[in-house]
Amino acid sequence: MASQAVRSLWAQHSMDPMTPRLPDFRLLFLRAFLAAFASLLGSVASSFAAQDTIPFISVAAKEDALHFQWHGVEAQRIEIREIPTHTSADPVRDSTVVWEGNATEGSAEIARLDGPRDRIYAKYQIAQTGTHAAIGEAKYVTDFSLLKNRNPSPGPAAGKKGLTCILDMNDAKALGIQQVNQNIDIGGLIDWQSASPSASFEFEGKRIGLRANVVEALDRDLLAFHSADTRVTGILLNIVGKHTPRNSPLLHPLTDPATVVAGPSAFNTATTEGLLYYRAILHWLVERYTRPDAKYGRLGGLVIGNEVQSHWEWYHMGAVEPAVLLREYGTALRAADLATRSQHEDFPIYLSLDHHWALPATQDPLRGTSGMAVVEGINEQARREGNFPWNVAYHPYPENLGEPRFWHDRTAPLRFDAPRITFHNLEVLPAFLRQPQFLYEGKSRRIALTEQGFHTIPGPDGETLQAAAYGLAWKKVQALPEVEAFLYHRHVDHPHEDGLHCGVRAHDGSPNVLGVGPARKIWEVMQKAGTAEEDQAFAFALPVIGRADWSNVVATSFEPSRATRREPGKLVFDFVEKRGEARQENLQAVEVRSIGAPDEVPQRGLQEHPKAQGAGLLSYQLRLPAHGNEESELLVFDALLNHVKSHGIAFAVRVDGREMFHQKLAGGERASAEIDLASWSGREVSVQFVVDALGDPSYAWATWVAPRIVLRR
Repeated sequence: MASQAVRSLWAQHSMDPMTPRLPDFRLLFLRAFLAAFASLLGSVASSFAAQDTIPFISVAAKEDALHFQWHGVEAQRIEIREIPTHTSADPVRDSTVVWEGNATEGSAEIARLDGPRDRIYAKYQIAQTGTHAAIGEAKYVTDFSLLKNRNPSPGPAAGKKGLTCILDMNDAKALGIQQVNQNIDIGGLIDWQSASPSASFEFEGKRIGLRANVVEALDRDLLAFHSADTRVTGILLNIVGKHTPRNSPLLHPLTDPATVVAGPSAFNTATTEGLLYYRAILHWLVERYTRPDAKYGRLGGLVIGNEVQSHWEWYHMGAVEPAVLLREYGTALRAADLATRSQHEDFPIYLSLDHHWALPATQDPLRGTSGMAVVEGINEQARREGNFPWNVAYHPYPENLGEPRFWHDRTAPLRFDAPRITFHNLEVLPAFLRQPQFLYEGKSRRIALTEQGFHTIPGPDGETLQAAAYGLAWKKVQALPEVEAFLYHRHVDHPHEDGLHCGVRAHDGSPNVLGVGPARKIWEVMQKAGTAEEDQAFAFALPVIGRADWSNVVATSFEPSRATRREPGKLVFDFVEKRGEARQENLQAVEVRSIGAPDEVPQRGLQEHPKAQGAGLLSYQLRLPAHGNEESELLVFDALLNHVKSHGIAFAVRVDGREMFHQKLAGGERASAEIDLASWSGREVSVQFVVDALGDPSYAWATWVAPRIVLRR
């Protein structure tokens, strides 16, 4: 098999050569140890020396200045250029020189304010004086340790028990709820249209209007939660409707109000004005709701947007490629980090994901990507531009939202490339984030489960299954230290939530959508969670879920990944999508197939059925775009003989008649390949997928899995 898996083997080796019976060996061991230690010191020194040769700039914020330090710069005279944060900015045209001097100085300072504008909301690039050629990567401010920031706890030392959409605070208190979330719509807060808004604040010299009634309602809610010793995580949203004005500075240029599905949409990180309003409301929220006296209540953190990997429905940005989504959302996260850490030492921000992990919620790459791709993409951006403490708000609903028995989920295996992460395999998420490349200052990212619930299916067992699901989920959450919150969705059924009945209480059946009905079995289970009576209250769930006890509820070892992981690239041509343009020769049929077991991410493939004699051809004619020197065009695919009973088929790929791939596969075998198309860049080219049954067409299911051309750096 040519498919590859990345395996991690953790082993502890114990050896004690220093025994009294072997004094000579003890001396040899000591000598070997000292030699190895000296070698290690040399390697470390070489590593640091190598790092010093890489151009690098760091930026620290002071009360009245920005402090720069750099190393590895060979040019004599350098300049530091300020690059605007909004993503439509041109790093050359729109950047400004803010300092110029000798590289040997190693550090510099500039005033933090440029008039009323705060320069922390920019990134900084070293360039060579005269040529303006960039040296190293542009960096954001990442060091806020020199500021006198607030440091009160963002909320009480709460447990993990949480609830969403609370309709009766007394009932929530009876349940022992310690955490809640609060939706905050920036469009509902900001009044950008009124000439004289009823409330306002000043930010960077601009008067920002607010809707006083919305502010008062938010104050009222946050004060009520604070008085109940309940920690609040804000869910920052940008709700767009069909009638949202096109000239709204809050509307992202790629968002068309006419196509918005559900309301939550992208923050406008593409324009100067849009980013100003976004930064302003972030700054205002942190300033107002982290006061030491909690005059207006308190926020314990902010989730930025909603379920961003499913961006067509839940973070609407129109039909865009994943790279565009990550660029824009990454800017929103970065601006949130700058706005919060410049005021508070520990105010966490979270990216938001649904339960689709390696599996996108849609096959259309312009409407969604995978949660894993978002995490990896945001992490790569952060490491490149200056790491910062982003965290993860996750929604591990069951694979089928209408089926509470998540312990039967087939698409949630114990693998890092699991199609979904549900409560069935929840431990995969913190384990994935424990990998060294995802750590921040040596620590794991925080995880908050901010929206997930279990449907009450019709019938006598419905409430029992829902309550049992909560019991097992709670036990898993308690066993995972990185998971800091479990906010169950929801308090009371909503009659218009697509038929779901996840509530701790039923709806009362009245015309009032907020009608509070009777408590379900889950009510008592939730109430006892985290108390001395927990195990007694949870005992009914053990036979329901097929367990003898609550030991080992989370796995500590994982299966190796199955999928062939290729670095992401910009899609140039999708052969499956463009199959209607292909010419067929000597083939019985060509079909689109979904390849993969239920616990794998399915991939679309083209399945050719060759005839008994001669090669079967599937031919495409296309033009390849020209690319830069740092990019390459690659034809990537897996060749798969998709039936174990086949006696073997020959696969080949020809580019302009030149054979670039050839392999004979036995039944069930699979081979991965990448073909460099640099020789044909900017030209029209023919691509042929060739299969030969070798005289036996029975079970000749010759499949090209995910064949496409990508542009890769």
